Amino acid sequence: MKIRLIADGSAKWQRMIKRWGISFLIGDDVLFDTFGDARVFLHNVKKYKIDLSKIRHVVISHDDWDHIAGLWYVIDKYKGLTVYVGPRFNQQLKDRIRSFGVKLIETPEPMMIREGVYTTGELAGGSMRGVLYEQALVIKGGKRLGVVTGCAHPKLPDILRTARDYFHQNINVIVGGFHLKDMEFDRIKEIVEGLLKFGVSHVVPLHCTGSVAVKEFKRFYVNNYSHMREGDSMEI
Repeated sequence: MKIRLIADGSAKWQRMIKRWGISFLIGDDVLFDTFGDARVFLHNVKKYKIDLSKIRHVVISHDDWDHIAGLWYVIDKYKGLTVYVGPRFNQQLKDRIRSFGVKLIETPEPMMIREGVYTTGELAGGSMRGVLYEQALVIKGGKRLGVVTGCAHPKLPDILRTARDYFHQNINVIVGGFHLKDMEFDRIKEIVEGLLKFGVSHVVPLHCTGSVAVKEFKRFYVNNYSHMREGDSMEI
C-alpha cells in the first residue's frame, strides 16, 4: 500500500513559525493527520495533486494543534467522511467535528479503518502537560506490517507491542514522528536498538523525532534508514 507524505515540520525553525506537524495520505482514501498550518497543508495538497474528493476516512492521531489544522477545511468541503478519534480526546474538538455533519467514530481499541488499514486504538502517553492520548495506524500489506505514527507520545515500544500483539506478527517498517527530540541520548540509543525485537527492518523518522535521534537511526540502520520529503511516497 502506498503512503505519501503531504506535509512535515521537523526543524526547530519550523516549530518557531508553527510550520510544524505531519500529514500522510494512505492509499488514496485515508488521511492521517492534517498538519499544523492549514495554508501549508492545502498548498501541498495542490502542489502534489492530491485528490481530496477521494478521501473517505480521516484519522487524527491526537488532539494537539499541529495535527488538526487542515481538518476543518476537509470536513467542511467534503461530506460523507468518517473521522476517527480517541475517546479521551478533547471534548470540544469532538463536538466541533460533529458540528460539520460528518460521522465521528471513537477508537478505544484496535479496529479496522478499511481493508489493510487499522488503528492501534487509543494509547496513553506522557507529555509536559501530563497524560496525552494518541492512536497510530497499522498498514497491512500482504505479509508485511507497517506502523505510521503522528507523534508517538505513548512511546514507540508500546505502540509496536500493541500492533504486534493484535496481528501476532512482527512489524517490518515504522514511519512518522517518534517523539525522541527531548530525550537523553542513552535512552534514545536503547529505544533505537530495541526496535529489533519487534522485527523492525526499515525506519523513516520524521517530525518530532529530533536531530540526535535521526542521526542514531542512520548510524544503526545504515541502508535500512530512509528520509521522506514532502510529496514523497513509499510502499508497504
